[in-house]
Amino acid sequence: MRWVMVIDLDRCIGCRACEIACKLENRLPPHANLTKVFIREEGEFPYVTRTYLPVTCMHCTIPACVDVCPTGASFQRDDGIVLIDHDKCIGC
Repeated sequence: MRWVMVIDLDRCIGCRACEIACKLENRLPPHANLTKVFIREEGEFPYVTRTYLPVTCMHCTIPACVDVCPTGASFQRDDGIVLIDHDKCIGC
């Protein structure tokens, strides 16, 4: 089983509340993020449109973030969930 978060892109207004909620729920240090909202602008003034793409942790089968973590703070549980040990995390 894989864990994912479903986000209705039609309702996303780019407020970044999902980033803040994730950071608070996971007690992340200031520069660490498990969720990021990408903003894409198209067109020229005054006809500019923005689209928002929230990207969350995908709990990959082989998570690259775990492999590259310099302190070993990122780890994967036996059930596939990717977590961060906040005591080891340096927020890189």
